[in-house]
Amino acid sequence: MKNTDLQDNITWLLLRATMSAKQHLVKVSESYDLTFMQAYTLCLLKPGETVAMSLISDLLGCDPSNVTGIVERLQLGAYIERRECRTDRRVKTINLTGTGIKLRHELMHKIIENETSYVSSLSQNEIETLRKILLKTLPTPNTQKHYPNA
Repeated sequence: MKNTDLQDNITWLLLRATMSAKQHLVKVSESYDLTFMQAYTLCLLKPGETVAMSLISDLLGCDPSNVTGIVERLQLGAYIERRECRTDRRVKTINLTGTGIKLRHELMHKIIENETSYVSSLSQNEIETLRKILLKTLPTPNTQKHYPNA
């Protein structure tokens, strides 16, 4: 029978670490008058890349209707542009504007700046090992939902 004590459970430990990091991004988001999901979406987008909204839905793990609301609010702030895909009008794509790129840079800087507090007790070798392990655990998104020429 498996041990039901969560203290050493990998999933539980990842959830606890994630919640700690999320709390920091929530505070950063609020300082820019954004929700956590809006800030996270901006960080997911890469400058110069056009992405289908369905990919954002996959990456956020939420219903496409929720992504529509997030995207609309980011559009109102002039952080992103939303368009129909030229090859398939049913597909809506988004990309960062100049304002969005600037804000994304600021958000990423604040996220990176705070990383030290999470890993201060680790050696450089342990940090690199942890980075490699975490990258292996991330799901691979469906890259067909990227539309670089949309």
